[in-house]
Amino acid sequence: MDRRTDWIVRNGVLAVALYVGMVEQVSWLAYGVAAYAWWMLAVVVWMIPGAPVSRTLRPVVAPPIAMMTFDLAVLLSMFIAHWYWTAFAFALSRGCLALAQARATSKP
Repeated sequence: MDRRTDWIVRNGVLAVALYVGMVEQVSWLAYGVAAYAWWMLAVVVWMIPGAPVSRTLRPVVAPPIAMMTFDLAVLLSMFIAHWYWTAFAFALSRGCLALAQARATSKP
């Protein structure tokens, strides 16, 4: 599976989990989405000070506007559902990932 398809599948699963968790009122999915958001934050924060970021970080695979639109939609839906700490972890992980990618592209 190429990186773009991986990005689409991963974010598609997240979108479906958000929909089922909020609209269909499946409360246990809130814990799954929260675990995913906090896990991504831990992975990104762990990755930054360790090995050279350029070797461990995969390049951006989707247009930045598409990624930003998806991330904003996820954040908005989390705030509407009152999942504030999950939204915080998701936003922080995406921000740290953007900083890491900028750092990786600026280094030779």
